[in-house]
Amino acid sequence: MLTLAIGDLFIPERSIDLPTKFKKLLAPNPNSIPSNNKISRVVCLGNILNSQESLKFLHNLSPQFNLVKGEYDNSTILSQQLSILSHNKEEIIPYCNVFTHDNLRIGYTNGYQIVPKGDPLALSAFSRELDVDILIWGGSHRVEAYTLDGKFFVNPGSATGAITFDWPDNEAYEEEEEANKETEMKEDKPDEKKEEKETEQGIEDQTESKQESSKINKEILSEVTELNSNIPSFCLLDIQGSTCILYIYTYLNGEVKVDKVTYTRD
Repeated sequence: MLTLAIGDLFIPERSIDLPTKFKKLLAPNPNSIPSNNKISRVVCLGNILNSQESLKFLHNLSPQFNLVKGEYDNSTILSQQLSILSHNKEEIIPYCNVFTHDNLRIGYTNGYQIVPKGDPLALSAFSRELDVDILIWGGSHRVEAYTLDGKFFVNPGSATGAITFDWPDNEAYEEEEEANKETEMKEDKPDEKKEEKETEQGIEDQTESKQESSKINKEILSEVTELNSNIPSFCLLDIQGSTCILYIYTYLNGEVKVDKVTYTRD
């Protein structure tokens, strides 16, 4: 049986709905409960926000629905909505939780209480605190999967591709790259003869330089677009014994792509 890791929907605040192809994959039998007989547990990392229909959709996917509080969730409203769906008393929505599947302990959290946010070392320390083999976290809207200190770290990203207002992680790298380019330009200053030749050819190269600058501007615009756009994604975990096979589902250009990552505890 499979475990679904999903979160950061932000419906309807930042996104209208899940991609239609995602909904068909996740709920092949939408009129029955559970709507997917292959998923044994749903782990929701929060930030569903004010869509009761989205919460109902996730709740009805499998027999077990586990939810943690997201950074922007109203825990009181979520608790009330969840009690109506499950026909149980209202319960406090936790910040994190742990469950065991076969030989692996899995912890999950939205991750906004971890400082620095999304930092691998901070996540590693948190996984040791929970004493888990696999840590699932969210909040970054970017799908990730890696091993560190013998543990497996999984971020399913945003299921709707909702925009995030966090600062891009690669900004420091870009600033460092620009600084390196400036130092290289200073070191490679041309001599006087080369400068004279360059001034003679300057008029001829004006058109080419304008074309190059326009290309650079287009590249910058495309980079900005990539930084401000997120790809809808979720993850399925197939755990057998001490091995976890992670299936990463992403929705790009109208198609669903699946990647596989395998983790085995030492």
